[in-house]
Amino acid sequence: MMLSTGLPPVFLLLTALELSWSLTDEEKRIILDGHNKYRSQVSPPAMDMLKMSWDTELEAFAQAYAEKCIWDHNKERGRRGENLFAMAPTLDLEFAVEDWNGEEKYYNLTTSVCVPGQMCGHYTQVVWANTHRIGCGAKFCEKIDGIETEDMYLLVCNYYPPGNVKGRKPYKEGPSCSQCPEGRVCVKSLCESTVEETTPTSVTTSTTTTPEPTTTSPTMATVKPELTTIPPTQTQVPTTSMAKPKPTVPEPTIATGKPKPITLTTAMPKPNTTTTAK
Repeated sequence: MMLSTGLPPVFLLLTALELSWSLTDEEKRIILDGHNKYRSQVSPPAMDMLKMSWDTELEAFAQAYAEKCIWDHNKERGRRGENLFAMAPTLDLEFAVEDWNGEEKYYNLTTSVCVPGQMCGHYTQVVWANTHRIGCGAKFCEKIDGIETEDMYLLVCNYYPPGNVKGRKPYKEGPSCSQCPEGRVCVKSLCESTVEETTPTSVTTSTTTTPEPTTTSPTMATVKPELTTIPPTQTQVPTTSMAKPKPTVPEPTIATGKPKPITLTTAMPKPNTTTTAK
């Protein structure tokens, strides 16, 4: 049977599902909890690390950009931080956040310097102390503009206020929570707001759920643009991850370098997949 449109019913159903695809509450929780976990575990400890909460406006903004399937930072993101991640054949959200945070090994907090040739901006955005709002969107793309590998998932996370402000460190080193802002209390090494958040409970819960590992063993493509920083006078700008274009900073300074994804043959500690971060 054919509908009046001339297209089979099943095709129309799949198209509708694709257009309405978005992160589930469980997936949002995995992303949020992952960020807060790494923020609470920074070493040396942080005096002023705020606990992050989910922001539905940032989520909608990130989802709209993910739908475009572009491997580059959103030039219209304004005063929002940004991290990008691309992966195939599945999207492991826990691994995506872990990958961003993994740049920690290349960053020296004392000197605020990243090892030459490495990326650190995704990590510094994840642990930027005064960034307290996050919202993400994801999309399965048959082709991502800027990546040769086809059929990949694109994850976009936006942050507010943005991190990576030039001349500033991501957080103040010292006893945990010793400088929490007024209106916040120390909970598990994070400065948590005492005011009720508007974020849905299902997204703000602190319990983390680890997705079951996938059995596929695809290749991994990683792309990391150079890190750009924001002038101290401006608010931080977003950064991206996994196939990594450079993390971006406030409007005036935008990351431009976009290395092509490369195929790695080394097995990942997590389920092997094709991944890229910006």
